[in-house]
Amino acid sequence: MLVKASLNSQYGATLHAIYMLNADGTGIREIVSTPNNTGEKSLGLNEMGWSPDGNRIGIITGIPRVRDLYVLADPDKTLIKTAGKCNYTTVDEIGENILDLDWQTNLKWNPEGTKALIIMDQHPLSYQLYLLDPDGYVLRKLTDTSESDRVRTALWSHDGKKIAYSITSTTGQTTDEETGLWIINENGTENERLTDNGIAIAWSPDDSRVFYIDEIFGLYSIKVDGTDEVQLSTDFARGDDVFSFSPDGKSLIFSTVNYDGVTIFLADSTGKNAKVLEEFPGYIVFNPSWSPKGDKIAYTHSQDSNLYTINPDGSGKNLIASAITEYEWHPSGDFISFVSSASVFVASPDGSTKIQLTEDDNNYRFLADRYRNGWSPDGSRLLVSQGGFKSLFVIELEGYEDPLSIDFLTPIEGENCELRVRCMSEPVADALLTLDEQEIGFTNNSGILNYSCPAAGRYVINASKTGYRSASKVLIVEDNSSASPEKSVVSGTSSDPSSDSENEGTSGSVFQVSGFRGTTVVLFLLFFICRRNFP
Repeated sequence: MLVKASLNSQYGATLHAIYMLNADGTGIREIVSTPNNTGEKSLGLNEMGWSPDGNRIGIITGIPRVRDLYVLADPDKTLIKTAGKCNYTTVDEIGENILDLDWQTNLKWNPEGTKALIIMDQHPLSYQLYLLDPDGYVLRKLTDTSESDRVRTALWSHDGKKIAYSITSTTGQTTDEETGLWIINENGTENERLTDNGIAIAWSPDDSRVFYIDEIFGLYSIKVDGTDEVQLSTDFARGDDVFSFSPDGKSLIFSTVNYDGVTIFLADSTGKNAKVLEEFPGYIVFNPSWSPKGDKIAYTHSQDSNLYTINPDGSGKNLIASAITEYEWHPSGDFISFVSSASVFVASPDGSTKIQLTEDDNNYRFLADRYRNGWSPDGSRLLVSQGGFKSLFVIELEGYEDPLSIDFLTPIEGENCELRVRCMSEPVADALLTLDEQEIGFTNNSGILNYSCPAAGRYVINASKTGYRSASKVLIVEDNSSASPEKSVVSGTSSDPSSDSENEGTSGSVFQVSGFRGTTVVLFLLFFICRRNFP
């Protein structure tokens, strides 16, 4: 996982650092930091998160009111590179050459993590849409709007073959030849406008439609050929309202929030056949979300801070807990976690069973927001904070084997591909690797299998070993023509993967709760930053 830490120094500048560590809190390693920040010239750092394939880390950086931009980090080599046209590899280089860099926004990985979209330009009123390779080099410029228009948002389709993007006017004119909602192929072909006024917010699960909002906050969906436009709502505020598809992609919930009341709607995946799921007077409900199984919808009631679940057809409403501050579904959908009285609990989806995971009144908080989830993807661990986000704790559940992970760089057809299998940063020897269910070999003592890449295409790699939880990962092999001609080698010091075990986290107390093994790992981040990076 990634952890960001900040420290106000005695010189008036805030110092930032981003660390990578194992899911159990061990193996702390710095990815990037800003030890030379000053009051006059300070770079901020915020982790955007992992690429879908886990091979890159996106970091938001910049100087307020000067530049906002992204850098990409290689988690194995702890190298960074600015995204886009310039090639700076340290925070000092970025700070010294900040005006050479474009303003940047909307960095989004494709579903495989092999390419990324970015909106950028030297002037934010002239934003254009670009396609990047995994290292942040520009593959192609996808738009070239006039000076009075700019690209506002861009979204990948679920299959990664198309991009929906929106162009808005900087002069207030919304019906010229360039403004509106557009769709373009990933390779830059078939650029078509669907409507002259629309900000894209989502693709339908089958990629047949795009959902968007217009300038007066109407919510719509439209087919990718520009036909069959459907209006879902006349009063949809993207910052306040919710829009979420069910896990099976067959239904969606959306809300409208205003001073008269709050309404949660249920519709099919096209946006048609909308019906009221729940309706409340006043601004009193927030944060509805689907169970990962799709059989329940949870929401909170802000007047009494109650947590409820309800069936998608509106039946079976249950009170799960009272006086809660936060909640999150477990990835399995078998239970829901919440914070009440500053302690962490889990409950069954109908509220009939509740288990307390932490001691009373210890000021615990979830780390989740719209970009993060406190649960690990496999559901074996829950990450919580304590004391105003100064300490992190990992709550570990019983019954989960240690997970394997597969790492590799995006290979090119005909090249050698180094496949690396690890568990908590430790290499795993004798792990069996398969490619599309065909055995390709076992890892050596360093956890590595060297494999000659097959023809360009999409493959699934699986790693397995007795006593470990298996891992799967998509391998995209690119043909030689996919390599960026502008690409250059970024120099730096490569770190031996086996050396990660030398970095140890600081362990705290251990507590036992029926059904769970609660091992708390306290990361004294502020002390760690002071000791290792800012002498």
